[in-house]
Amino acid sequence: MTLTNDQVAWWLGQFHDRYLPGAQRRGMRLERVWRSPAGRDATTVHILWVLPGIRAFYAMRGAAAADPEVAAFWAATDGYALERQRRALQPAEAGVGVSA
Repeated sequence: MTLTNDQVAWWLGQFHDRYLPGAQRRGMRLERVWRSPAGRDATTVHILWVLPGIRAFYAMRGAAAADPEVAAFWAATDGYALERQRRALQPAEAGVGVSA
């Protein structure tokens, strides 16, 4: 997600205090958090989560949907974030029909 530079440290604190504990209870493992410049006055925060497989992904999604704190956290974030995207990835070799 992209935030103004003055919001990044505050948001990361909120993320670690309010979001991370619940995410870990939902089976998510925080792999890495990066910051990258997104222009003169903005920074993009990239967060990489790891789950043990597709079933764990769907279990996590169901648990997140049932937790009003998750929705409240992201609704608040969306109120001031300049942009937010989410992508789900899997190793290429896990795909069907992949040839070397």
